[in-house]
Amino acid sequence: MKTRRQHWWCGGFDTAVGPVAAVPGGCLDIDELSLLTPVVIMRDDADVNGAALLTSAVRRRIVEHLAELPRLAAEGPTRERGLTAAELGRVLGLHTTTIRFHLDQLVAAGILRSQFVRSGGAGRPAKRYVVEETELGTVVAGSSEGPYQILATLLADALAEGGQEGVSPEAAGRDWVRRRMAARAPEGGTPTSAGTPGEWVGKVGAVVDLLSEWGYVPDLAVTGQEGDVTLTLHDCPFRDLARVHPEIVCGVHLGLLRGALESAGEDQAGVSLQPFVTPTTCSAVLLRRGAHPLPTPIVRHRGETA
Repeated sequence: MKTRRQHWWCGGFDTAVGPVAAVPGGCLDIDELSLLTPVVIMRDDADVNGAALLTSAVRRRIVEHLAELPRLAAEGPTRERGLTAAELGRVLGLHTTTIRFHLDQLVAAGILRSQFVRSGGAGRPAKRYVVEETELGTVVAGSSEGPYQILATLLADALAEGGQEGVSPEAAGRDWVRRRMAARAPEGGTPTSAGTPGEWVGKVGAVVDLLSEWGYVPDLAVTGQEGDVTLTLHDCPFRDLARVHPEIVCGVHLGLLRGALESAGEDQAGVSLQPFVTPTTCSAVLLRRGAHPLPTPIVRHRGETA
């Protein structure tokens, strides 16, 4: 039987050479993981048309700018609110008529969505444009790596760093997000904890953006005067894998949440993640004042928690 060197994640250590079919019980073959792709729901010809539209540099710039808007902000545009054609024209240095031409095509392909938003003053509501989240995941990804490839790289890097002593999935997720946030952070100064609930919620917005990069579609609810947040995570891109290896997948994502908040100066924040509160959703609770919410269940076997 043909053999190859395999890299297994077995509670944090790398093992051995063996037949491809001989998977150690309870372990993940990282090399196989990197070949997996999440399930994508196709929308007839819309995906093909959308991909063709994005060969235009102008249309890519429009979509990328809207996709990079923060989910939460104390002031200014957000991803949910979007931008008008005139605002996009000013940002990108293009005439409003030119921008509208491209926007109409992107809306028709289902990549963008238009909505009318009243600013609060007199006059007609403004027509604003936002990215359709489902299309963002299929044709607009800013990285050539999909979620499974990112997860495989994260685990492989953790094995290389930890050696035989091992690294927990949560620590692997924490380390990954710390490196990523450090690369993005402006030079000079160390982030400090939020002084107001509004500032805290703004930091949570960065966490939501990170989850979106991994393929999640989070719903956010703010509760109480301190700005405590409950995130409902829909349709996990790793759902099938998480049912078999929840201690790995959910552990990594708990580390992502904690690492993102720590990188933003929120070392004392309370974080928990409860997988599969429904068959298709998980729930995360982020507490500003450091009191830890209900402990994250440790899944021992499929369908059993302790």
